[in-house]
Amino acid sequence: MLPLELLVSPPTRPVIIATFVLLTAIWGTTWAAIRLGLAGIAPMTGVALRFAIASILLGAVGWRIGVRFGKSRVERRLWLLHAALSFCGSYGIVYWCEQWIPSGLTSVLFSTMPLFVTVLAHFMLEGERLKRRAVIGIAVGLGGVATIFSEDFASLAGPRALLASAVLLLAPFFSAVASVVTKRWGKHVHPISLSAVPMGITAVSWAGSRSLSSATRRLVSTPCQSVPCSIWRCSAPQ
Repeated sequence: MLPLELLVSPPTRPVIIATFVLLTAIWGTTWAAIRLGLAGIAPMTGVALRFAIASILLGAVGWRIGVRFGKSRVERRLWLLHAALSFCGSYGIVYWCEQWIPSGLTSVLFSTMPLFVTVLAHFMLEGERLKRRAVIGIAVGLGGVATIFSEDFASLAGPRALLASAVLLLAPFFSAVASVVTKRWGKHVHPISLSAVPMGITAVSWAGSRSLSSATRRLVSTPCQSVPCSIWRCSAPQ
């Protein structure tokens, strides 16, 4: 195994630049990749497949560099939190909603995550209190997103775009909750542990969920006034 000292040495400037470019490329194309993948695979099946592969690869890296998994009760609780919010919840919502809204709108709506983090940190983290300037910035940011797409929901993704977009806003909120909680209680937990294991839990949780995806697809295809009845029908025994 590699010595852990190699992981804490300051990265060189080329490494920093290469990492930035790589992350930009990944996050800049992930929304379009999800949309393309939905053309041939059910949403939750896509989530399960994606995180199964990622969990195996990242877990192997963690084992190679000597990460100790699950060494504290806090770490194990954070596994469940991240599995429920960051991966099952957040990405499950993204995959589900991108069936009806375009990837560009998805990326813009998910970019509200820092706004949620700012608000949550005010109540959960010491020394990160909201100031008047920050409140104004959050209001302007949310107002800008609403204004940009207020007249384009129908033309971009049909009459169901408004409903799917509203649901999608839960994804950045869930991710923000997980991030703030981790900053408060997970400072000493290795980031590979907080990613690999929750992704594995997510893969197992969503595996074989094609029937759930079909049920939710039928739900959104019904008229808005029939949503409560549709929820009941989808949950009732067939």
